[in-house]
Amino acid sequence: MGSRQPPDGSLELVWVFGYNGHTARNNVKINKDGHLVYYVAGVGVVHDITLRKQTFYTGHNNDITSLAMTGDMHLAATGQVGKDAYITVWDTSTRDPISVIRDGHTHRVSTLSFSSDKKLLASVGGPDHKQELMVWEWHKGRRLAYNIAFSGRVEEVEWEPGSNSRLVTCGHNHVRFWKLSGNVIQGNSGVFGKETTCDQVSVSHMPDNRVVTGTSTGHLYIWSKSKLVSAIKDVHPGGVLVTEVYSGGLLSGGKDGTIGVFDKQLNRVSTVPGAPSLVYEVAGPIHSLAVHNEKKNEVWTVKVEHDGGLGAACVVQGHGLGEVWGLATHPTRSVAITASDDHTVRLWDLEERRPMTTIVVEKAARAAAFSPDGQDVAVGLSHGIFIILQAEHLEEKYRISDRKEVRHDLKYSPCGETLAVASNDNFVDIYKVDKEYERIYVLKGASSFITHLDWSSDCNYLQLNSGDGERLLYNVAKESLVDESDIPGVEWSSWTGVLGPQVKGIWHKYADLSDVNACDANFYFGVMVTGDDYGLVKLFRFPCPKKGSKGRSVVGHSAHVTNVRWTSDSEYVVSVGGADHAVFLWKFRSSRRISAPHQTDTEDELEGIPELTQDLEQELAVNRRKTGTRRQNKNGRGNRPVTGVEIAEESTFTRRRNAKSGKAGHDTPPPQCLRIKHVFGYHAHECRNNAHWLKDGQVVYHVAAIGVAIDPSTGVQKHYLHHTDDILCLAVHPQGQLVASDMRIMSLLQGGHMRGVSSVAFSGDGERVASLGLDDYHTVVIWNWLKGYKIASARGHSDKVFGMRFSPTNNNRLVTFGIKHIKFWSQAGGGLTYRQVVLGPKFKQNTVLCSSVGGGEGASEWWLLGLSSGYVFVVKDAKVERSVKAHKVPVYAILVTQESIWTAGQGGYVCKWDSEMKRSVKVFPVTDHFLENSAAFGLTSSQPGLRSLSAAPGTDFPLLVATQHAEILLMDADGMFTGHSKGEVWGLDTHPRLLEAVTVGGDNTLRRWSLEDYDALASANLRKTACCVHFHPSAVLLSLGYLDGSVALYLYPSLVKHGGVHHRSEGISDVKFSPDGRFLAVGSHERVVDIYVVDTDGDIVSQEGSGLRRVGICRGASSWVTHLTWHENSRLIQINTGAGEQLFYEAPHGTRQLIPDSTTAELAWTSPLTCPLDATVEGVWAPDMDLTDINAIATAHNLPVVATVSDEEGLVRLFRYPCMGGLKKHRQYRGHSAHVTNVKWVYDNSLIVTTGGGDTSVIVWKVRQGSLKQDKEDTLHSPQNGEHTLDDLPDEDLTIMDLEAAGLDDDDVPLIVHTTSTKDRKSTRTPGKTREPQSHRKRSAGQLRSIPTLTPDDKKAFYCSGSAVGQLNIAEGGEMEGQRLVYGEHTAAITFLALSVNDPKMIATAQLGMEGDVSEDNVENFALVHVWRPSDGTNVAVLRGGKETIITALSFSPSGRFLASLADASTVHVFNWIKGAHIAHSELKVGMVTAMAHTGETTLAVLTPRTVLFLDLVGNSLITTRGHASPDLLPDDAAFNGLGVSPNGRVYVGCSDGSVVEWKGRIATRRIMAPDEPPIISPVRMSIAVGQGAVFTACRLGSIIVVRCYTTDDDELHFFSDSKIATPEENWIPVSARLGGAMLILGARRNQPLIILDLKSGKFTLIDQG
Repeated sequence: MGSRQPPDGSLELVWVFGYNGHTARNNVKINKDGHLVYYVAGVGVVHDITLRKQTFYTGHNNDITSLAMTGDMHLAATGQVGKDAYITVWDTSTRDPISVIRDGHTHRVSTLSFSSDKKLLASVGGPDHKQELMVWEWHKGRRLAYNIAFSGRVEEVEWEPGSNSRLVTCGHNHVRFWKLSGNVIQGNSGVFGKETTCDQVSVSHMPDNRVVTGTSTGHLYIWSKSKLVSAIKDVHPGGVLVTEVYSGGLLSGGKDGTIGVFDKQLNRVSTVPGAPSLVYEVAGPIHSLAVHNEKKNEVWTVKVEHDGGLGAACVVQGHGLGEVWGLATHPTRSVAITASDDHTVRLWDLEERRPMTTIVVEKAARAAAFSPDGQDVAVGLSHGIFIILQAEHLEEKYRISDRKEVRHDLKYSPCGETLAVASNDNFVDIYKVDKEYERIYVLKGASSFITHLDWSSDCNYLQLNSGDGERLLYNVAKESLVDESDIPGVEWSSWTGVLGPQVKGIWHKYADLSDVNACDANFYFGVMVTGDDYGLVKLFRFPCPKKGSKGRSVVGHSAHVTNVRWTSDSEYVVSVGGADHAVFLWKFRSSRRISAPHQTDTEDELEGIPELTQDLEQELAVNRRKTGTRRQNKNGRGNRPVTGVEIAEESTFTRRRNAKSGKAGHDTPPPQCLRIKHVFGYHAHECRNNAHWLKDGQVVYHVAAIGVAIDPSTGVQKHYLHHTDDILCLAVHPQGQLVASDMRIMSLLQGGHMRGVSSVAFSGDGERVASLGLDDYHTVVIWNWLKGYKIASARGHSDKVFGMRFSPTNNNRLVTFGIKHIKFWSQAGGGLTYRQVVLGPKFKQNTVLCSSVGGGEGASEWWLLGLSSGYVFVVKDAKVERSVKAHKVPVYAILVTQESIWTAGQGGYVCKWDSEMKRSVKVFPVTDHFLENSAAFGLTSSQPGLRSLSAAPGTDFPLLVATQHAEILLMDADGMFTGHSKGEVWGLDTHPRLLEAVTVGGDNTLRRWSLEDYDALASANLRKTACCVHFHPSAVLLSLGYLDGSVALYLYPSLVKHGGVHHRSEGISDVKFSPDGRFLAVGSHERVVDIYVVDTDGDIVSQEGSGLRRVGICRGASSWVTHLTWHENSRLIQINTGAGEQLFYEAPHGTRQLIPDSTTAELAWTSPLTCPLDATVEGVWAPDMDLTDINAIATAHNLPVVATVSDEEGLVRLFRYPCMGGLKKHRQYRGHSAHVTNVKWVYDNSLIVTTGGGDTSVIVWKVRQGSLKQDKEDTLHSPQNGEHTLDDLPDEDLTIMDLEAAGLDDDDVPLIVHTTSTKDRKSTRTPGKTREPQSHRKRSAGQLRSIPTLTPDDKKAFYCSGSAVGQLNIAEGGEMEGQRLVYGEHTAAITFLALSVNDPKMIATAQLGMEGDVSEDNVENFALVHVWRPSDGTNVAVLRGGKETIITALSFSPSGRFLASLADASTVHVFNWIKGAHIAHSELKVGMVTAMAHTGETTLAVLTPRTVLFLDLVGNSLITTRGHASPDLLPDDAAFNGLGVSPNGRVYVGCSDGSVVEWKGRIATRRIMAPDEPPIISPVRMSIAVGQGAVFTACRLGSIIVVRCYTTDDDELHFFSDSKIATPEENWIPVSARLGGAMLILGARRNQPLIILDLKSGKFTLIDQG
């Protein structure tokens, strides 16, 4: 009594009464076994009519709305309603899910259809005003194509028999005929001709390819090739509802309830009278039909008799339109009665599973009750009426109407003498049964309508529930309220009320009063069943007085469950649904059986989890913060809140930020460049299982945004630098090679998750990767990582998921675990299905933190799951077999090796177990004694929590152990890698004479690092957080500033505390020793700087503290002190503040000094200068930065260079020093994942050290003298002209020549807005110029290019002509022999043409998007690509990328497999055109792209007016890198405007000054000018063709077209010769040049002449387009 435990029993669905006939059509099928297949609520039903048996598919979580079956009647597809309206394909014989298809429709899936070959599935869904048609490769869950089906309701979709490319949809006033090609599906509307346009509600294909549609007006329309050719009138008065083709012809069903039978010529043969309306048929002669009746919700079978007659029999019956609320079970028999808003009352035989009797009443029926003897039934109706029916035949005996409102509940007293009837008038009326139901009592006092009634066993008392949440008890005879305490011994005959202390546990913590609609207690078994608003039927113990009682829930109803009742023998439960109108029968199993597929644990059952440790709680909080912005702290150092200070317009910061570039100073980036040399740190505080051995003996882990592979024997690191934010998880390929290797990107997977990825795992064979998202549902996605596409996805769990793991022997099986769940997943097509782990009665649910797998394959495989309680579950076949007490605290890591099992936990112990985890072999405490004697220093804390375990390849030792304090240990080996573990790292300084550094961070440690051997040398626990540190000039002391306002001195290198003081209550922000070492300046958040005299010997102890004596205070700052710098004379101090001030003070007393700005630049500050507001570094500030955008700067000791670190973008930048004036050109680098907090140079300027805030990393950068080739990994940036980083490239100044290069005019250029710095995005276009949206622009066909292209044999040339492609037949010498139109399937003007010369030879052409509203996602509104055979003009694919409207470039890969398109001069798409698959896309935010071409099978070069970008296809992503060109290869007055690629992938770029730039790899190596030419003053448009060992350029000079030839035979570019021809027309400009075998063809604008140059003879031929 009073236990929160779940009941010892469960429910199993055994029968469903009803059928959804009021909201759907065409939804009854017959499977290969001859069983009916249909759906009710959210359940798919397979109904064996002969054996009267039902089985169920329960893979939906909402109302099913559509059904289709494959031609072999084996598989069914069902779609549902909901925001995530997914589709499932399932086996109708086994009810196993085959595929789950998500990420398609919203609102609902209206109709489905399989293609004849079963490979494709068509679906229509969405809101009524925008129905979308989608085609799926359903077994992969991949969408091939989609389009807007219609702007109104679509009733049905059907494939053409034998075709997987043609299909038909019909619906509101339309029929559309569709063709699938590639990844595009396009439709044509049917032409009604003279017939009236009306709703088409069904569609069928006849064997002769005629299409028959049934209309809402009762006619049959016959279509051929999208035209209406005839009509059969008045087939069904009231409308045709369904048509179905069978072997003998056509069947039709209509609203008149008849079935029309037609032969193959569509002559009417007969009519089945009086049958319901929808007919479905199996192959061969008609054996049975499933027929829909709109009002009765019935399924009938129709059989052909031997004499040719037809007979019908009803096999399924259910309630119709309206909710079902009334429910009662017979007191002695297996009979139930239901009452519904459809005005029917129905008796059901629960043993025979059939309807018994149905009557129609004149009002909506809302309640029902059997008399105790079972002879009568009372039924409550609306309008205050209730009736008494004879129970056997439901004949009316009495009718009482003495109230106005609905009778919501009624109950006979146990003795049968009285009937209590509740109404919405707030009264309960008591009627005398033997006096013909005379009212004898009225119970008053309820403040709202009455919802539930129950009698006491002695018939004296009645309890009720009201709509206001009241539970009232009455003495019936006295008509008075009583208190429950006054009747302690009362027993209740029934308990159906949902309120009261006895049922408090059925309400979850945040339940609303209307959440639980009904309940019924089973006193014999001590259980209670409830029905709620979430479609769940739940089972609880009874009584369950404790909040949070655990229950078991079963799913099936799609909407609210309105009522539940036990049968008299307690064997079954009956439940009724509201909106789904269904009656469900559940079998009660008195022994617990969780394994039923439709049964799940409620959230309440999962309560009682042990309290999370503080580390786990912090991890959950951190992960929640991770979903926000990258920037963790904008308030300054040490996480101290900063009082809002408004920065004055006349502040120093404002002057620096707004400085003009006219001041003196270099405007070129510094020659020095950086490369990451070493990274100290390991990401431990949010992660587990993220440090691993590799096959080659390296160790791989991650920190910040860097993947690190380190050789433990040498300490040499390799770095993976392609992430842009914190890495949260890491997995190693089973072969142990694909994480480090040469640190190349093997695959980049995008588009699967929002916010972040918290866990990844490889499958056992390494072919798949599973990823876990940080979204609210913790989405699970499975990828084919090598090909870069998503295989399947599903919502993981609503609570935190800590990890996942594949079965090592089954790629389709994995487990996820976390708070309140352990789920075993199986792939089902494009989706995932799961089942919960069965705990059994001995075990409690717990938070699972880690997992591993042991045993063999299949059934012998067992799983180990580590819990927060310290136990380990041993799970086999999704059931917990046993648990092992492994640790006293949470288990964070489990490792299974060849001979042993290892566990590690929060307590700092590693435990070794036998191979079956039945016996602990040895326990290893991770303490300082654990380390080798040669270890440089000890652990940060004694026995730290352990986060990860990994075994060396092929053996158990050395074991890799990672701690929560960011230490990685090699167990049984000499080695340890370490770093800061949590919080933020702000304090950093470097040794004045050695390659060493010190840091302090939020983990309350001071750490000493070797920058020569890259070792952690020592650490000291500080017990509180320090945020700044500085070396004494003698290097014997360190000063530390703390968040609590104190300052300390530590001896170096021992890191022993020497002394300290505590004068401030707010945090210390900066500390600096004077150059002579006599003074220490300490800046704080209290807006002051304290000046101390330093005693390095420590002999004198002042009254205020050891080693320090305060001698002065610098006052007058209006905000907190951010940075300090001493003058070389050790007297003058520069201070920067949070208000943007630059202040000066003199030591030792802190006297304020007023120094004019003109003088400050001449002052000799000690190196490094760390004040970012100094006049000599104003060039580091961009005009739109705020004061917190730069956290720190540091000048080099004897180099003219300054380093800055960025707060928001995680960037390290190098500038020349001094850099006075506006923002200067610089180099910038990424490595940190969050804000970079500090930067320092080492004493000899060979290294730079930076620290990260949230990523806790310490990165060492190698400083090198830069050359372009050496520094190909860095990024140059300039706010004006010159070279740009891809991320920061501003919108470029466009010229007419640039537009011509892209095949655009000025109105075609998309308005792309980009930024030149880190803040606001601003356009550089001319102010005041506006542009209409692209979809409404008028495009001039005359501005489009003809793009003539030669075949390799020079015998044919193809060119664009309007919406068609023309073909020229070329004779020897370049003369035209004839021309014709070869391809004409485009519906809009063609913008580009590309030829694939490899087999199969193909041509790709792009067309303009049509005029229309781009907000309408209709394929015809956007640019399309056609791929077709030039030999016969046959289309093989139509491709669409995105919502772009113009494609200006196409390129086939060298093999012809891939096709790339450049859309809207900014977006690149890559297709596998053979499969019709869109593989990847990238939006290039670089202003405008003018040209594009393949340089390799998976590499593209794209051209902008000022740079060349290279795009690499990796997985499903395009990785962009910028080509490197020194400024002298592209003068400021020139621009790139022509692109050519040689067969070996070398790039050649034409310039507007007539020169050609040659690229080797991704580096521009030389620029060639044509000899003996006068300098070209006005820019020219260059076109380039490459091949045959030569580069050809074409441009117009005055009235002459000049073609120049450069040879590449000796691997260098040399000018060879030129040819000239007069321009054929005044405005003729060569905009394309294409090379054949021995001919070059030049093209201009549409309808302008073409020029062919015979390269052998040098002869020009002019050809007019026909």
